[in-house]
Amino acid sequence: KNRKKKGAKEGKVLVDPDGMDEDELALHHQRRKQRTTKLVTTVARALLNPLQDKFVIGTIGSSVAAGHDNCHYDSYESQLERTLFPVFAAGSMSLVVQNAGEGGGCGDDHKNQVFCVTHDVSPDVDIIHYSWTYFEKGTPEVQREQLIRWAQMMPRRPMVHHLVARGKSNTCEGDNAANVELDGRYAPYGYNAFCIQTGLYAGGHDYDGELEEGINRFGWQFQGDGYHNTTRYGELLDDGDPRKESLGTVYRNWHPGPLGFQIASDAFSYVYATAVLKALELMERDIMSPDKPDIWDRWFLRTDYPPEVGDDGKEGGARRRDDGLLRRRAQQFDLSRSHDWLEEHIPPASDLPPPLFCDPLYCTVPHPPSCTNYEEPTFGEAGIPVQSMGGWKEMVDENKWSNMVGKVDTKIIKAMHDPQWERRCKHLDACGGVYAQFNTAGQLVYELPASRMTAGLVFVCGCCGKNVGQSMFLDNDGVVFRLNGRVLDKADMDVYPTRKCVRLLKGFGWDYVREDTMHLTVEITDVDDPDVAYEDKPAGVKISHIVAL
Repeated sequence: KNRKKKGAKEGKVLVDPDGMDEDELALHHQRRKQRTTKLVTTVARALLNPLQDKFVIGTIGSSVAAGHDNCHYDSYESQLERTLFPVFAAGSMSLVVQNAGEGGGCGDDHKNQVFCVTHDVSPDVDIIHYSWTYFEKGTPEVQREQLIRWAQMMPRRPMVHHLVARGKSNTCEGDNAANVELDGRYAPYGYNAFCIQTGLYAGGHDYDGELEEGINRFGWQFQGDGYHNTTRYGELLDDGDPRKESLGTVYRNWHPGPLGFQIASDAFSYVYATAVLKALELMERDIMSPDKPDIWDRWFLRTDYPPEVGDDGKEGGARRRDDGLLRRRAQQFDLSRSHDWLEEHIPPASDLPPPLFCDPLYCTVPHPPSCTNYEEPTFGEAGIPVQSMGGWKEMVDENKWSNMVGKVDTKIIKAMHDPQWERRCKHLDACGGVYAQFNTAGQLVYELPASRMTAGLVFVCGCCGKNVGQSMFLDNDGVVFRLNGRVLDKADMDVYPTRKCVRLLKGFGWDYVREDTMHLTVEITDVDDPDVAYEDKPAGVKISHIVAL
């Protein structure tokens, strides 16, 4: 019983090419081609664009994405950046993999974090990674679909790639019809998923046979995945080095270890490097063609309205090459649009199909949500500016380098007495918020992005914990919300989209309309009574997120 519980999850395979009829198989291959076309196009346009100097992959996710119970250096994002960087460097570009993974201690999950994708990662990301394996209870297809659709409203229309920390050969959520529907509906937009155990099983190792013999390579702290005993960079260490053994861990616990993360890193690296090769092949074909087509015509749309590029060749300060010819060529094309033939394969954002699972009010919109997230890290820009702070204070936890590194690596790194390795190990994520306790703090005033708000949704989240929404906001008579001076009725509010958050406004209606200027004010009414003991004073309010859509 215990062995079965710790082993890989069995499932009914719904997408099995071996069991498909001719029509189903044709559709299966069509969708694979659509995903490949989107990926190759993304890479080719980045390589050709003289105004783009880096290829950006941005990750949102849980402690798995953050790399907890390992050094940050060993997270899959760090490994991916080191592995793939030379490929893009050969094209005079840098590769940046942003890790906005957040541990569960702040109370976040996929339900609120997808709303903050444009603040958590750079708004100009080329690819978005999503990983919330152990939080996805109930109907996670709602959040995945929201993210896929909102991503298409971002400048580079990034595809969403989903990393699953578990999974088994061809059964990674294969028993979930909703996932199969998502996969098919959004194949033209590049949506795809990778499961760590799927990759390991695909290599042919007999994990099930070993499990019958009591060997569970997916158990906690097991060394070696059946193919390797440590990571590639672990193989460079001397025998007897304790870090070499630690790097061979497949799963620390529910979190993957460095060797488990290497499987994910290698899978993404292989797929992305293959896309680079395919893009170069197509470019070379055009260059060598006797018809001498314009290489840019395959990837970009000609326009009579070129982007504004000054004499210094800069657009927003971004420039990759000093070649004036390339900059002048860029002026002949709209770098934000694909050529017509591509749009046949990659439909424009305006042609997104009706949503399968998410609320059309929130996911059939022309802009992604605007978000200000006070937690760390964030790689984008706050989408909801503060007009006035009053006496409210921004606060972020100051964690030690060993926070969430795990006992094994903490012991190893401490013994090194090496500050550089301590910095490499330190995780980026930290809880934070803007805080006030008493009425003396005055008003916190946000300027909602009225021109971008088509749904009318506004919600706030509290710090810190999974269940603070009800107690911190709804049951707290000491906090008042106003919109343009009008007090908002808490009877109309509810806990949404997760338990640390409260929806202040659900959507525009007859009694709530969009105005040219929309100021949301938060005010504490509690008075600091000197006769009340410290432990009996009100706890105050700490806002970790504010979102408008």
